[in-house]
Amino acid sequence: MCACVCLCVFRRKNVLQIPQGWICYLAPEIVQKISPEVDEDQLPFSNAADVYAFGTIWYELQTGDWPITNQPVEAKIWLVGSNEGIRKVLAEANLGKEVTEILSACWSSKADDRPTFTQLADMLDRLPKLNRRLSHPGHFWKTTEYVS
Repeated sequence: MCACVCLCVFRRKNVLQIPQGWICYLAPEIVQKISPEVDEDQLPFSNAADVYAFGTIWYELQTGDWPITNQPVEAKIWLVGSNEGIRKVLAEANLGKEVTEILSACWSSKADDRPTFTQLADMLDRLPKLNRRLSHPGHFWKTTEYVS
């Protein structure tokens, strides 16, 4: 079940309302086109922009935080739109070579240079596996009386 909330019923001239934290998910090509005069359906959303957003989500899962924090929204718009902020985030992140390479690919400043989701799935499959035991299905639920 999901609830929908209307954030804005009207559009005021020269005012653009952007929900908190939303800017970090937008690809640079979208941020560069955002203005109060441009309707959302005119923005260049694409599969490549979705890959960029996935990169942000994956970064959050890895670090527990947004890529760009402690900045006013105007600075975030410039940092994302110019891709300067993302380069700085990648340079400062200590996430390991493989993770950083995937994030770098997802956050490429050029949409054509980003991987497709199929390529991204292959990249994720090739990540080194963590040291983990193979699970033995069925054994975890047996009580001691059933184990010989």
